[in-house]
Amino acid sequence: MSILTKSGVVLIEQPGGPEVLKYETIDLSVPGPNEVLIEQKAIAVNFLDVFFRSGRFQLPEYPAPIGLEAAGIVTAIGNDVTEFAVGDRVAYYATTGAYAQKRVISVDDIFRLPDTITFDIAAAVMVKGLTAKMLIKDSYAVKAGQYVLIPAMTGGVGTLLSAWVKSLDAIVIGTVGSPAKKQLAEQRGYKHVIDLQNEDLTARVNAITGGSGVDVVYDSVGKDIFDKSMDLIKTGGTFVSYGGASGWPEVDAEQLAQKNIHFVQAQLNNYPGYQNKKGEAMKEVFEQVEKGIFDVQHPLVYSLADASKAHADMESRKTTGSIILRP
Repeated sequence: MSILTKSGVVLIEQPGGPEVLKYETIDLSVPGPNEVLIEQKAIAVNFLDVFFRSGRFQLPEYPAPIGLEAAGIVTAIGNDVTEFAVGDRVAYYATTGAYAQKRVISVDDIFRLPDTITFDIAAAVMVKGLTAKMLIKDSYAVKAGQYVLIPAMTGGVGTLLSAWVKSLDAIVIGTVGSPAKKQLAEQRGYKHVIDLQNEDLTARVNAITGGSGVDVVYDSVGKDIFDKSMDLIKTGGTFVSYGGASGWPEVDAEQLAQKNIHFVQAQLNNYPGYQNKKGEAMKEVFEQVEKGIFDVQHPLVYSLADASKAHADMESRKTTGSIILRP
C-alpha cells in the first residue's frame, strides 16, 4: 500500500454510549482506480449515527467507522478518473465513514456541489432534507390547509420538515420539549407550538383543530408519543413513522381500523432518492435552501475530535436544528 497522507478519524470502539467514540490517526493510501481523496470541510451528525453507535443497528465488526454524509474538496484523484478534478467541491451521503478529516472514496458515491451551496449547508441538509422530501412528497402528499402534527419540530429533520410543510400553506402543529425550544419555534414564525413539559398535547391539538383532528402525523419520536398521536388523527387520516427515538411503536391493526387510519413506515434506506448517490435527488432539497425556506445558515458546529460531545448533547435534547463536525 502506497501511503499518501494521514487522517484523523472517529471510530466506534464497541456498541455503547457517546464515550465509545474514539478519535485516532490513520494512514490513507493513494486513490486507486475510480477513487478520489477528499479533504472534508463539514461532516453531518444524524440521529441515525446514534443507532449505529449504540448497537441498535448491528455492525459486522469493531472498531467501526461512523457517519454517512460530508462535503469537501477533491485533493487527489486515481489515474483513470476523468469525471472529477483536483479542486472540485463535492459532497456525498449514504456512504459510511464520514467522521474523518480526509477520506478516499469512490467517484460513484460523490457529486459536485452547486456554487450556491456551502460545505456547511450541504452537510446540514442532505440526509435530513431527503428525509423531509421522502415524507411530504412520497409518504403523504401534504396539501394547503391541512393540519400537520410534527413531533420534535426543532430537531434536525423536524426543522426542515416543518419549514417545507409551512411553505405549502399547510397548518403546522409542532411539539417541543422545553420552553426555550418553544420560544425558538415561535421566533421562526410557527403559531401552534406545544411544549410537552408544560402543556397537554390532546387539549392543545383539539383546541387548534376545533376537535376535528389532524390530517397527518410525521413522527420520529416513536413509542413515547404514539398512542396520543394516533388519538389525534382524524378519521381517514395518516400516520407516517420515520424514526423511533424512544423505541419503535407497537402498531395495532384494530387501532388503525377504528378510524380507518393509514399507517406508513417510511425508510430512508429504501428511498430511491437516497439509494442514488449522484445527487439528482438533492436538486429539490437545495432549491429549498436557495428559496430561503430552509433556515440552515448557522448549523451547530463541534470539532471532529468532540464527536462524542455532539452525540451526548443531541441525545439529551440540548441541541436544535442541524449539527455538523468541523475536521
